[in-house]
Amino acid sequence: MRKKEEIPDSEGTTFEKKRLRRLQSRSRRTDPTIWIGKDGASTELLRHIENQLKARELVKVRLQKTALRDTETTDLAERIAVSTGSTLVEVMGHTFTLYKRREVSAVATKH
Repeated sequence: MRKKEEIPDSEGTTFEKKRLRRLQSRSRRTDPTIWIGKDGASTELLRHIENQLKARELVKVRLQKTALRDTETTDLAERIAVSTGSTLVEVMGHTFTLYKRREVSAVATKH
């Protein structure tokens, strides 16, 4: 149920697989920047994740065991990905990585 970033048909699925592998590689070299505790995925936390995605594109999230009372890491990661409009790159243990392509500003494209 991972959200796939829209890629034009001319680039095909090979491009998508290569991009995913590169993102997974980057993810493994990155430390978690967000920790989710017993309060779970609150609206404030989702807003914080969205802000980090805008700033850095790739965000690694670590779940504490108290956040997993009645859900699995993958289920929570997929719900957060849908809520933030991001792509779930990888789930390993209690850690997952989200990716959202940075929006290019109109000012930067007019040069």
